[in-house]
Amino acid sequence: MHGLRRLAAGLPAEALRPLKEAISYLEHQRPWIGSYELWKAQGYPVGSGIVALRTDLLNDDWVTPQRLRAFP
Repeated sequence: MHGLRRLAAGLPAEALRPLKEAISYLEHQRPWIGSYELWKAQGYPVGSGIVALRTDLLNDDWVTPQRLRAFP
């Protein structure tokens, strides 16, 4: 969120509106999205590796290289 707010500084109005909408959306969805910082501090693994494994599992594809995959 801090990075998005810094990005908003100095943007022209036409670019600022969608960015503000994205920030508002993320702020309101925060309870559902969760906190990666908190999970990491609690020792949980945080990253996209689980997404990649889930994609492999759902597609029953353990051969295609990761760089060629499309994630859900």
